[in-house]
Amino acid sequence: MDSTQLAIQIIPLAWAAAVSPTALSFFLIMMSLTDKPRLAGLSFYFGAIIVFLITVIIGIMLGDTLTSSGHTDPGTVGAVDMFLGALLVLLGIRNIFGKKSDNHSGALLKYLQVEETASNLHKIKRYFTVGFLTFLINFSTAIFVLAAARQIGMTNAGVVPNTIAIIVLLIITLVVIEVPLLFFLLLPKTGEKAMKPVNTWISNNGNYLIAAFLICIGIYIVYNGLGKLGMA
Repeated sequence: MDSTQLAIQIIPLAWAAAVSPTALSFFLIMMSLTDKPRLAGLSFYFGAIIVFLITVIIGIMLGDTLTSSGHTDPGTVGAVDMFLGALLVLLGIRNIFGKKSDNHSGALLKYLQVEETASNLHKIKRYFTVGFLTFLINFSTAIFVLAAARQIGMTNAGVVPNTIAIIVLLIITLVVIEVPLLFFLLLPKTGEKAMKPVNTWISNNGNYLIAAFLICIGIYIVYNGLGKLGMA
């Protein structure tokens, strides 16, 4: 399998992973509180990349394990897909009835308060940690990245195709951060004005948006799993 075919297989999962109102909301709040948005944005982004890479490594190891143990038959893969799909549906339902903020969110918001007199190194560490923690607790994104990485590990297409697939997965998964970050880097004043109403809308409707998406994608993955088991 070449890099194009592998990338095509993981792109739907990558776009599913990209739907992250929580990450966008935290990012925009952070950018509105800091006196150095470029430094904060890049630090946050690199923190998110570390979580992404850890998740990808785990997913590839899972795919390699399934391949080496001979468990890549449609039955096993279908059962795994059904489990992941059901989990996503449950997460979606939880988002509908869950509170807009929880203990994790409150702790992160407090952690965003950085004194303007703090050194640049301290700010970099703080915002890097915020990015890391934001994506670490963002389970809906992690599960899609894990599924895509599992596919990469199972396919075992080679170093170059795998690397290209991981880069594509990274760019799409973190697009929710990359787009506003580019605004703040290239057009800081325009970015600040444009993102304030977006943050307000996300804060009010993010739970329902991600719930609907998780339920739809979860049902789709369960259906695919049933198909692999010959039940749909």
